[in-house]
Amino acid sequence: MHCCIKTAVLLPQIINLTCHPVIFNGICTTESLSVYDCPLAHSPLTNLPPIIPHMKQPQKFTTGNGRNIYTFPVQSFPSLVNNIYIISDGDHLILVDCGSGFAQANDELAAGFTAVAQKFNEAISLEAISHILITHGHIDHFGGLPFVRQFTAAPVGVHILDRRVLSNHEERAIFASSRLDNFLEGAGVSEKRRQTLMQVYLFGKQYYKSTPVQFLLEEGTPTVGDIQLFHVPGHCPGQVCLLVDDILLTADHILSRITPHQAPESITNNMGLGHYLDSLTKIEQVKGVRLALGGHEEPMEDVYGRIQAIKQSHDSRLNKVLESCQEPKSLADISRDLFGKVESYHVLLALEEAGAHVEYLYQRGELIAANLDEIEKIHHPVIQYQKA
Repeated sequence: MHCCIKTAVLLPQIINLTCHPVIFNGICTTESLSVYDCPLAHSPLTNLPPIIPHMKQPQKFTTGNGRNIYTFPVQSFPSLVNNIYIISDGDHLILVDCGSGFAQANDELAAGFTAVAQKFNEAISLEAISHILITHGHIDHFGGLPFVRQFTAAPVGVHILDRRVLSNHEERAIFASSRLDNFLEGAGVSEKRRQTLMQVYLFGKQYYKSTPVQFLLEEGTPTVGDIQLFHVPGHCPGQVCLLVDDILLTADHILSRITPHQAPESITNNMGLGHYLDSLTKIEQVKGVRLALGGHEEPMEDVYGRIQAIKQSHDSRLNKVLESCQEPKSLADISRDLFGKVESYHVLLALEEAGAHVEYLYQRGELIAANLDEIEKIHHPVIQYQKA
């Protein structure tokens, strides 16, 4: 399944998963994460958190204009690694994203700063951060803000369409869950299955507490450090890419191996496949990107070729939906045709991904509703889609 994987270990009393459970959009895990304790490595810098022994070594990328971008990984969830970025230009020290906020991610965030400082002999620390940029409103990218706030009062910036996810999180979770439940009902998911999925969806929302946002990231208005911003909705309403000279931080808009998860706009405004494909084209038209760095996975030396590969993946899936709808089918039926039998929370992920593609085709008149009489009479009908 070509989707951006966001991983979790779910409550066993709610749902029974095996081996490596995966979910999208940053749904959270239980607190059963390791806390590491090791002696501080020898360093000319003092008062730094310890380096975690198993951590991948930090890297440094230098832009064509001489600015440094440091990066290191944090384990946001048991099978999900996020890339943390620190931009240094001599005047500013900018943190880009901050992990999920769970214990292991916080430990590795602090240890990552130590590793950067020691490996590159730089006076870099959480306390020295001047600004915090959040690329989009998914928990694995902003959930660490309360932890970071223990070290710095640096102003936080995010796109306006994701501001309330950070600053009014509790209200947003209630509205989002209501729309998700309506989507599942219309897709043909049974009431019992919906209740289980909604329990899991809401579980992780309680761990992040609303954190104020001090400034907004707006396309056309360079932000701190004269970083150029591109608003690229689709995977998330307020998703942004950050252009630092000739290096593009793509967050979850473009990744090196997997295609970011899509959900229909009927669940969340400014998401949906149409927005996402338009946003890919927008970045495709940005000239002179020498290197792209994603929110997960490896650096991309040919971001333009990667964009083409992602578009082709979605074209293939759209064609599969049309093949599936030679006869009337519910969204649940279409999801099974695309992804086969899936279990537990994977059901929601497959439904969202299928829903985004069905919505795209329906909006463009390539699919029609085959059960209009039923739709007219029933308050919450299960729509049967058919190729036009």
